[in-house]
Amino acid sequence: MPALRVSRSTLAETAVAIGTVKPKVGAEVKVGSRISGVVTELNVEVGDRVKKGDRLASLEDEDWRARTDVLRAQLASAVAEEEYAAGELQRIERLGDLVPQFDADRAKTNVKVRQADVRRVRAAVAEAEVSLRQTVIRAPVPGTIGSVLTYRGETIAASLASPTFVTIVDLDRLEVQTYVDETDIGRVREGQRVTFRVDAFPGRELAGVVEAIYPKAQLVNNVVNYIVIVGIAGGHGLPIRPEMTVHVTFVLDRREGVLAVPRSALLRKSGRTFLVVRRGGEWVERRVTTGMQTPQSIEITSGVAVGETILADRKFWKESGEP
Repeated sequence: MPALRVSRSTLAETAVAIGTVKPKVGAEVKVGSRISGVVTELNVEVGDRVKKGDRLASLEDEDWRARTDVLRAQLASAVAEEEYAAGELQRIERLGDLVPQFDADRAKTNVKVRQADVRRVRAAVAEAEVSLRQTVIRAPVPGTIGSVLTYRGETIAASLASPTFVTIVDLDRLEVQTYVDETDIGRVREGQRVTFRVDAFPGRELAGVVEAIYPKAQLVNNVVNYIVIVGIAGGHGLPIRPEMTVHVTFVLDRREGVLAVPRSALLRKSGRTFLVVRRGGEWVERRVTTGMQTPQSIEITSGVAVGETILADRKFWKESGEP
């Protein structure tokens, strides 16, 4: 019969939850246009890497350039009229009492009106220049192009909502969103270290840490679950992408230096638990008490000592025909 010596070991109770890779808040950005027009240039495709400020697309800008030129000409005219009004006021002030007070007041008012005209037209020029710059769509953040939703030659209308040109995803800012059963969530905490496997990369175990636990429960297949956010540690070197399936392992309890035996070694009779122990030259049943349990091993809190020899599999005890 297969036998083994009782020894001390480390037991860890774990829970495995299935989740998916998601971009962190702000790591996925939809880039759109605030003005209407015809797309004349599209410089990116899905999968392209972009830096902040890179030119993604351009809109037809002839109308905006013409409007800006007109407003700049109006600004030059307004500035000239302001300068003329200011000169007239200075001339009247030099004449002093030779000019009626009514004319002096009117000159002062004219200067204020011209100054207001300059400020108004200058603001209009600034607004037109902003709109002109908006004909060029630039990347607001660095990342990878996740989708392209607008194409060259397409006419877009931004009157009601900002149309999306492309989606940029920062693949360096990803996290795992997983569902943990309500029976285990009480032993999961923020800052807890976990390991996980990505289905796309079998055989690779990665490290992570619990960053957040959503307070509101989610009902999945009539089972109460809580969303747990796991941060992905850097340096793994794998091309992890959003929506990949992940299996996260949480260590719920860990005990070191305990007496542990295989689950297959335990016998149960009438609600009591036994081990088959070697005593002298024969095998005898000995009642034991158990503690922490894992899928493979069980902690023995009393009944056997370190170094004693036990039967490793209860089926051989039954097959032997011994009492």
